[in-house]
Amino acid sequence: MSVEELHARIAAIDNEIDSQKKLLAKLENDKSSIQRQLNAVLDPMARLPLEISSEIFLQSIAWPQHAPTSLLQICNAWADIALATPALWTTVHIHFPCSDHFAKVLPIWFERARSRPLSISMSLSGLASNWNHRVSDVVWSHGGHLKHLEILDSDDPTDDGFAFDDESQKMDLFGNATSVSLPLLQTLTIRCQHRREFRASQICQLLCAAPNVVEFISDKVWTGNDPAPENLVVPTLRRVIFGETSSDDEIFAYLTLPALEALSLPMRYISGSELLACVERSAAPLQDLALGWKFGMIESVQLHSCLRLIPTLTRFKIWRPSVQVVTELFVALVDSPSLLPNLRDLTIHLYHADRDPPNLSESSWRTLIRALSTRRVERLYIVPILVSPPMDVLASLRDLVANGAEMHIGTEELNFVVI
Repeated sequence: MSVEELHARIAAIDNEIDSQKKLLAKLENDKSSIQRQLNAVLDPMARLPLEISSEIFLQSIAWPQHAPTSLLQICNAWADIALATPALWTTVHIHFPCSDHFAKVLPIWFERARSRPLSISMSLSGLASNWNHRVSDVVWSHGGHLKHLEILDSDDPTDDGFAFDDESQKMDLFGNATSVSLPLLQTLTIRCQHRREFRASQICQLLCAAPNVVEFISDKVWTGNDPAPENLVVPTLRRVIFGETSSDDEIFAYLTLPALEALSLPMRYISGSELLACVERSAAPLQDLALGWKFGMIESVQLHSCLRLIPTLTRFKIWRPSVQVVTELFVALVDSPSLLPNLRDLTIHLYHADRDPPNLSESSWRTLIRALSTRRVERLYIVPILVSPPMDVLASLRDLVANGAEMHIGTEELNFVVI
């Protein structure tokens, strides 16, 4: 064959190869398409109505935080279901330290939620500088959809050799965010495994930015010397819970809470007079109150004055009071029938020194029975009590149990009333 004929033959073969490649590609695409159809027919998830398959996928919220994205990698049918389920993308867990790349991923995640209310948890490990403001700024920029916000830590910041008053441990939540708006926020939780310093002014800023907030929980949080506003009115806040033993509750002194229904205070820095002032200016329909006595910041007289301002109270708990404080409370309840007239649940965790276990006198027990006789208490819990109350007191308490009340007096394991 001549040179020209050989070139022509090669060109023809090239054309045939291109044609066969196109045919092969088409056959592979057809096979993939048919395989997807077969998978859809065989896949029980794909055969379910979208409402049911979506509900099944929503259970994956209990999986690790990458579960929604892992669903996208299984097959096209599952990816379609996941992307068609906005509720699957409304819960976000952010762990600091993290890379700036996460700031690019978050908007995609939020877009898949399709303007649904968001629940965001931000957890910090190590130094306060590990908080990535590029990432948190994205969260604040989507604050209009934020319904539940939780800020946590997962380790002890002092493990790195820093003290609480070190500048390196003072949390800055906002960074470059000039303003924060949280119109849908209902719950704000700041909970640490170890005491970490947050700025009281920034916590107040979060509360100010949330006109519909109903619950604020602060546990093992230290606010240092950062001042809060003179007085902050939060008209929607109904539940405020500070950790029982190691939370800085000083911020409470700056709050006016006219809608407050439940309050738990360790009384670490709040004095009795400050508590009384807050209760008086709030004039709230408080129903559930828990107070700590570990730090000795309140006296019996202040307690009784405070309780007189809360006739709506149905549940009262005190932890670590002395026997004298409890005895004085029983006497006040007898002397003033109008004190806590709606009390239904009384819980007392007495201060317990190993060498001097608490023990109420017989007269104190009988005073308690007189106080109960003028109120419809449905639950009484007093621990630790190592010596049984008098038999006539136990008889009266057992009569209340027979009428449907729940009574526990003794230790966590032992109940003298129902022995």
